Parts: sequence; structure tokens; C-alpha cells
Amino acid sequence: MFDVWPSAVLMPELPEDDLPLAVVGRYPDLATARERALVAAAREIAHRIDRDGDAWLLLVGLEARAEMLRELALYEIEQRERPPEPAPLSEEPVSTISLYVAAWLLGTCFFLQNVVPSAWVDAGTADSTAILQRGEWWRTFTALTLHADLPHVAANLATGLLFSAFLLPQLGTGLTWLAIVLSGALGNAINSWAYGRETHVAIGASTAVFGALGLLVSMDFVSRFASAHTRHRWQLVLPIGAGLALLAYLGSGGDDPEHARIDYMAHFWGFTAGLLLGALAALLRLRQRTPLLLQRLAATSAVLLLVVAWRLANPRG
Repeated sequence: MFDVWPSAVLMPELPEDDLPLAVVGRYPDLATARERALVAAAREIAHRIDRDGDAWLLLVGLEARAEMLRELALYEIEQRERPPEPAPLSEEPVSTISLYVAAWLLGTCFFLQNVVPSAWVDAGTADSTAILQRGEWWRTFTALTLHADLPHVAANLATGLLFSAFLLPQLGTGLTWLAIVLSGALGNAINSWAYGRETHVAIGASTAVFGALGLLVSMDFVSRFASAHTRHRWQLVLPIGAGLALLAYLGSGGDDPEHARIDYMAHFWGFTAGLLLGALAALLRLRQRTPLLLQRLAATSAVLLLVVAWRLANPRG
């Protein structure tokens, strides 16, 4: 435990000399004192935390006493007026079983893709002409289950399951998979629209994978913005910068001929769709407001969307 708040963590700090000091707060524990010290740091008021028996004192220079007391009073009012956190209707235990189920489903789809007639596969691609001109919206979903080769499906499994594992505690099992599927389909739809009259065909779960990344980024951003302690420029830039860096690193193949088929625009639109859906989910606090039954319905809906889409793609199948 520190008797004095370390200067490497919080600046500016009062010097250890005999300058006249004023006590502006007395707190029962160090955590509470440190939280109030953040108010001083935000206002660039030199301060120090000292121990006094079982209590912790927040001290500032005598000339800054009035300003600091005023800032602390405003902070306490803000804390009292902050609405309480809504209790979740039903707290769903976070389980990793769905990750194994998702991996099995994607692997099964890849196996079936290689044994069914090629006409079935062609009917499931994200063909921009078919989607926009013939209204075959289901292709935006079916294309998520198709892959060019084994390395393609393996790469999407590795990154997709990683992002999904981070999303499960934030959205719950059902909402996580429904949001990922919807962001992937929405990304495919926007990608088809962006190509206009030019015919563009795409397959792969990567649009949904980057949708999951977008979900993570926007939910973290909203969470940071909601707290007065993290609503600062660099705190808010961090999730956006990290997300864009991952998008650039994982989502484009550069000049390597081996990656010439990478649809980086589909990755971008999937990421963008995930940003929108994640912000909506965070602002509405869907995780806290969704009971266990609705989580299960959401998970079922994610699978049914893909089943129905394939049924529409192959009505005679």
C-alpha cells in the first residue's frame, strides 16, 4: 500500500516539504481517496494522499483549497444523480459451449459444400446482381457459410471464435451470435450495393468475423464514453484505433498474390455493420435487459436465419 499516491501514476503531485497544505477530504479507504484524487488530476491541481490512522486524507495546496472543495462538491452531486445500474432480468452464465457448436456448424457447412452439386453452392454466393436486381436477399446469409478452401475456413474460425469469446460476456450467448450473423449479412448487403451495376461475387464468414470485431470496438467505446473516468480523448481513441489496426492487419492481403482474392471491402462493411449494431446494443443495454429465454430465442434465430436462407436458395433441395 502507498502512503503517498505515486507520482508516476497521477500528476501533478505536491512536493514533500513544508508548504502549507489543506485537507479537502477524509476517506475510510484508499480506493475512495484515489477516486477523488482523479478529480484533482483532471483539473491539474497539485495534490497528495496521506494516511492518518485508519483514514486517508486528500491534501492540496492552501491556495487551491476553495477550488478543490468546489470541484469535489460538484463531483459528489454528479455521483448522487447518476442513475443506478439496471439489474439484469436474468443473468445468463457465460458458457463457451456455443463456440464449439459454431466451429462444428462451420466445419459441417464446409464439408457439405464439397459434396453437394456445385449448383447449390452457386445459389448461395453473395452475387451482387442477384441480390440487388433479383431481390435474392438470402444470399447475404448463405454466403457466410461458404469458403474457398480449408485455409480460408480455418482462418475465419480462428479469428471469429476469438472475437466471439470476448463478446459472449458482453452480450450473452444468444445476442452474440445473432448480432454476428446480422452484421455479416448486413455487411454483404452493403458491399453488394457499393459495387452498383458491377457484378461482384463473394463467399466466406470473414464479413461476420469483422462484424464481431466492430461489435467489440463500438461496445467498448460506448462503455468508456459512459464513464466520467474514461471519457477522455485518448481513452476514447484507444478502442477505435485498436479496431482499425486489426482491420488493416487481418482484413487486407496487401500486394501478396496469394491474397489477391481477399474481399477487403466486405471486411470493411462487415466491420462498419458491427460498429452500428454494437453501439445500438450498448446504448440500449441489451445484455442487462434480455432475460435468459430471449437469449435462447436469439441463439435459435441466428441458426434459423441461415437454415431459412439456404431453403430459399435451394427450394427443391
